[in-house]
Amino acid sequence: MYYRLVLISLVFIFFYGCQPTDDKAVEATKKLMANYAAGYDTLAIPRLELSYQNNLKNMALPDTLNRQESFFQAYQKDLAKIDATYLPEDLLGDYELLVFEISLQLERIQLQRNHQENHQNRPISEKGIYFIPNGKAWYRYYLKRWLMADVEPEAMIEFGTEKIQSVQRDIQKLQRDLGFRKDTLAFYDHLNEPLFKEKSKRKIQRLFEGRQEIVKKNLAVCFENIAVKLPNIERGDNPELSEVPAYYRSSTETFYYNVFEQPFNKRLTDLLYLHEAIPGHHYQMQIEKLYKDSIPAFYQYLPQSVYREGWAAYVEELGEEMGLYRTLYDLMGKHEWNLVRSVRVVLDIGLNYQGWSDEKALAFWKKNISNQENIAMREINRMRRWPVQVITYKYGSARILEKRRKAKLKGGFNLKDFHQEILSRGAVF
Repeated sequence: MYYRLVLISLVFIFFYGCQPTDDKAVEATKKLMANYAAGYDTLAIPRLELSYQNNLKNMALPDTLNRQESFFQAYQKDLAKIDATYLPEDLLGDYELLVFEISLQLERIQLQRNHQENHQNRPISEKGIYFIPNGKAWYRYYLKRWLMADVEPEAMIEFGTEKIQSVQRDIQKLQRDLGFRKDTLAFYDHLNEPLFKEKSKRKIQRLFEGRQEIVKKNLAVCFENIAVKLPNIERGDNPELSEVPAYYRSSTETFYYNVFEQPFNKRLTDLLYLHEAIPGHHYQMQIEKLYKDSIPAFYQYLPQSVYREGWAAYVEELGEEMGLYRTLYDLMGKHEWNLVRSVRVVLDIGLNYQGWSDEKALAFWKKNISNQENIAMREINRMRRWPVQVITYKYGSARILEKRRKAKLKGGFNLKDFHQEILSRGAVF
C-alpha cells in the first residue's frame, strides 16, 4: 500500500507539478517574435514622445497607417493560431506581452485615423490633451501605452489615493519621532531652516560623491557581485531640464544634479543618488547591456518608462540596506518626494481626463502636500504637457514590490536573486 501511494504521488507530481511544454508552439512563438521585430522596422512608427502635441504632429499618412494596420492584424491572427497553453512561463509572458502590444498598436491606428479624417485641419490645443478632439479616448490609450497595462483612469485614481494616504501616515509618524507630535506648522517651519539648504556647488558635489562611496561599499548586500563602472557626477547646466532636481543621461553615463537659482534641499541627497545613479538608472542600464543578446528583439519597440522609472523609484526603498537614510531627515526627503509622486497620480487624471482647472489642481495639491507649494504649478504644467508620464514612477515601483511580495510567498526568497531576475529580463515587466 505504501509503495502504491508513493507511485501515485510521483505520477501526480510529474503530470501536475511539472508544466509540460509544446515544442512546436515554442518554436512557432519564437519565430513569430523574431519576424515581428524584423518587420516592425519597415513600418516607420515614430517613438512615443513625452509631448502629446509632438505625437499628434508625428502621425503617419493614411497609406502608411493602412500598411501598419495590415501588419498588426496579420500578426494578431498568427498569434491566435498558437496554442499558448503549454508555453514555458517566460515565453508565455512574452507571448501575452506581444498580444497586448499589438492591441495597443491597433487602438493607436484607429485613434489616428479618426483624427485625420475628422480633425486634421484643426490646430492642436496647447492647453492639454483633455482639450483636443476625442481627448478622453486619447488619454485612456496613453494610460495603457505608458503603463503597458490594461488599466482604467478610475482604478488609477483609487491607486493614487491609497498611495497618498500611505505616505502621509509615514510622514505623520516621522513628525512624531522628531518631537513635533501635534505642531505640524512648527514641523514644516523647522524643515525650512537654512541648515537643510546648500548653495555651494562644491559642497553639493561632495555630498553626492560621498553617497557614491557609501553605496559602492554596500551594493553587495542587495545585488550580485557584478562589476559595474561608477557614473560620472556633475552639476547640470541644461535650462530645459532645470525644473527637475536631477537626471541621468545614458549617453554620457552621468548623473546630473540641478542647482540654479534656488538652494539645494540636502534632504534629497540620498533619494536622488539612489534613483539616478546606483542602483537606479545608471546601474539598471549597465546591467541591461550585459544581457542584451538574450533579450527578445521586439522589446526595443516597447515603451520602457514604466520599467525604468519604476525600478529607480523602487530602489529608493533600499536606502537603509545601501548605508543611506542615516537620519530621520534623510527619510523625510524620501517621504516628501514620494508624496509628490503619489499626488501626481491623481492630479494627472484630474487634469487630463476629468478636465480640472489649474485652480482645482492647485487646491488638491495644497490639501495633500505641505511645504512644497513652490513646485506645484511647475508639476501641473508638466502634467498638462506630458500626460501619464508622471504615473510611471509609482505604478512601476508598485509592480516590482508586488512581484517581490509574491516571490516571498513561494518560500526560499533571496533578494539578490530577485533583483537579478528583474534586471536580466530587459526593460519590461
